[in-house]
Amino acid sequence: MPPSVCTVSFEDEHGTTHTVTVSAASVYEAVGLALQAFKLQPWVPHVPSAAPLTIAARAPTVQHQVTLDKAQRWASLAATSPADKLQRERVRALLDPR
Repeated sequence: MPPSVCTVSFEDEHGTTHTVTVSAASVYEAVGLALQAFKLQPWVPHVPSAAPLTIAARAPTVQHQVTLDKAQRWASLAATSPADKLQRERVRALLDPR
């Protein structure tokens, strides 16, 4: 699947919505890229693993909502093809807390 421009957002415990735009080939890759971008910003709090993340892919716009827990579970599942394996490894690396 070719990359799509995606807007990823979540609401923190104070009701503030934080949003970032990324280019990703899957919902889970968008979550991982967004998580990395949020970590680089000092005013964005830690994203709790159960926090719903809203992913809006553009052209056509499709919106998804995934928890970090679900993205981590998906990334840890066994791959069904070499391409799937690469994608899951990439998402696992993006979601790595280090």
